[in-house]
Amino acid sequence: MPLLNQGSRFVIDTLKSRINQVVFGFGGTIATQEDGGAAQPAISVIPTVRVLDDYSLSVEAKVPLSQTFSRPLKEVVLQYKNPSDVTDTTAIARYTYDAIEKGSNNEIIFSAIIEVNV
Repeated sequence: MPLLNQGSRFVIDTLKSRINQVVFGFGGTIATQEDGGAAQPAISVIPTVRVLDDYSLSVEAKVPLSQTFSRPLKEVVLQYKNPSDVTDTTAIARYTYDAIEKGSNNEIIFSAIIEVNV
C-alpha cells in the first residue's frame, strides 16, 4: 500500500516538530538501527530544523567555539526530548564519524537531510 502525498508531508511535519535536540558524543561504536541513543554524551544542542519539501527536511546543529573537550567527538544523535518530562527522550537517528578534536579554535557544524521515501 503506497503512502499518500499528504501522508509523506505528515511524517515530515511530525519529524520537524519532534527533532528538538542533537547530542554530540564520545562513543565511536558503529551506528545501527538497534542503537538506543548516544553511547557517551558530551553536549546537547538545539538544532535548526527546516522542511525542504513534502518529502525531506534538513537538520543543522553547531558546537560553538566556546565549547572544548579533552576527548575527541565521534557520534551525533538526533532526538526528541519532552520539555515537560526529562525521562521522556526518543533517539531518532545516530551517526558515527572519524574522531574530531574540538578545541577553542574550531567549531563543529553538523548538517543532515532526512528523506521520507514512498
